[in-house]
This record gives sequence, structure tokens and C-alpha cells, in this order.
Amino acid sequence: MDFSTLLPKEHILLGTSCRTRQELFVALAAPLLADGIVTDGAAFVEALEARERQVTTRLEAGIALPHARSPVVKRMGLVVATAPEPGIPFADDGAACRLFFCIAVPAAAPTAHLKLLQALAEFARNPARVQRLLAATMPSRVHRALAAVHVS
Repeated sequence: MDFSTLLPKEHILLGTSCRTRQELFVALAAPLLADGIVTDGAAFVEALEARERQVTTRLEAGIALPHARSPVVKRMGLVVATAPEPGIPFADDGAACRLFFCIAVPAAAPTAHLKLLQALAEFARNPARVQRLLAATMPSRVHRALAAVHVS
């Protein structure tokens, strides 16, 4: 998978100032809406919230993989965001996260994201890679850090 196509620089939000999960979801939806990947930002944010209420997408080590399938998603999209310490309270238990991979999934292709989700979860298991990504100050460094992700 070519991350330069799936993840343009406008889809990389470094050091977001969001304070809540809701603010974060709005920020994650914005570049998808701007690029026409999502046609209704509020509906997509609600889909992310609904998915998160089912089962949290938070992984250990302060990483979350929020994703949602919705009819307002026209094609698969990805947004990566980082947050400064102490992170953003993400899970219902108040646990904070600093790294977010948001995947928009079209309703017509309900399983299209599964290989990407699996590859990103595998990436997240490597603390050195995660730290490189969290330390990135430019979108090009995020792309370099994600070069290790292989989606087959």
C-alpha cells in the first residue's frame, strides 16, 4: 500500500491541541471532509463515537485506532494524529492516548480496512517505531516511520 496516496500530508495532524475524544474526532474528520472522502463530517464523527461505544479501539501504550464504516464515506481514508503529553483522554476509563490512526471505511466495502487495521496494530507493537512517529515534526517523517507498514 502506498501511504503517499492514502495519507497525504494534510491528513497528518502533529501535536494536536484537542482536549477531548469528541474534539479529536472532529479534527480527524476535517481533512477527510475537505478531500471529499467523507461527505458529512458530523455523521462520520457520530459513527466514530458509536463504534467506540461498542468496544474501545484503544491499544496499550497510548495508541488508538478509531475507525468507522459509514454511508458518508466515499472511499477508504486514513488520518494520523499525535498529541503531546499527557495525551487525550480516550477510553471510557479515562486512559489517555497520544497516537491515533483514524480509518474511514465505506459502507459498500465493510472489510476493506481490515488488512490496514491489522498492519497498523502490528506497527504499534514496536515501541521504537511508535516513538519515531511521536517525535516526528514533519509529515515526511511520519511517512518514513510508516514505511515499515506492509499491507498485503
